[in-house]
Amino acid sequence: MAKDTRPSGQGLQDALLGQPADVLFDDDALSADVASAGEEVAEPLRRLSGGRDEPLKSEDCLQHQMIRAALQWKALACGKQDLQQWRAEASDITHILKDFVDFVALTRAVAMQHSKAGWPRLEHLLGLAALRLKLDPSPALAKMVAERVGLMIQHPGVVDHLEIAAACSIRLATVRNALSRREMRFRRGEGVEIGEAMDWMIKRKGFLYPAINAASRERRINGRLAAAHLAQLSEVEHRRQISRLRLSEWQVRATGQRFAINSQGIQHCLMMVSLDDAEPLKLLGAQALENRSDDPAARLYQESFLTAPGQQLWQFQVPTMAVLEGLIDYFAKGSVREESLSKYSGTRA
Repeated sequence: MAKDTRPSGQGLQDALLGQPADVLFDDDALSADVASAGEEVAEPLRRLSGGRDEPLKSEDCLQHQMIRAALQWKALACGKQDLQQWRAEASDITHILKDFVDFVALTRAVAMQHSKAGWPRLEHLLGLAALRLKLDPSPALAKMVAERVGLMIQHPGVVDHLEIAAACSIRLATVRNALSRREMRFRRGEGVEIGEAMDWMIKRKGFLYPAINAASRERRINGRLAAAHLAQLSEVEHRRQISRLRLSEWQVRATGQRFAINSQGIQHCLMMVSLDDAEPLKLLGAQALENRSDDPAARLYQESFLTAPGQQLWQFQVPTMAVLEGLIDYFAKGSVREESLSKYSGTRA
């Protein structure tokens, strides 16, 4: 396995990997770190500004601003908002967000000067925010935002071991093992190409940024992303959960065609549908097509889907959002249009 010899992503902390982001960046924990870090740097700041020994009257206000900034950074770092939404909400506090970056740098310097542990949570928060910007499907916008708030996107286009682990809330050893099994290709001196890494990360339960995959029609999806997308479409309606099969059933309004997906699936988006002819599914990019009509559990499936006697039952993978949309279009119209073939041909296996 190739060893990553490049500097790790900005501020990411090995010791904090593997923890769920919502637990790691708990609001109270962030606030406490900001408060204690502020107390530590208050004295050097006071000396640098020529202040007297008594507490500065603005300290409480400054602390409040840094806590506010930390929580705003959390929304981006933990994938709670897409970049456009985050940018809009953060537009009126851009200077505070930039001050927070300087504040964390100052706390790091003070900790190093006095051989103290410092506040790794705050550094990890900014490192994760920089990583989120690097992964964004609009790199020009991400770069502009990073420059405005004082962050640097290091090594654009690739991610290293540490960044992959941080994005998925997993241990570094898990990523190294995946690379040794060649689940991703690591280019020595560079890293893993972002698109390839995203296809791997979307299969991890703790991946923080699945919405990025949903926003890109060519990026790999899973059952959860597919279900969330279908819930927003007017062309289909959710009928019910089939608990015994761990599937959710949907119906296309225009034709009544029913299909099911693994709406809680992480590894893949699996679809099951009853059709006589599977050839259009292949043309539209369905992968790993399998006829389940003679499956030992076929009766259970057919009872669940209320399929017509003799009709074939097919199961397959839906790799991308583009393929999902092409399939819904086909189910709604009953035919594969030439424009659909050209539109989705690039996603075929």
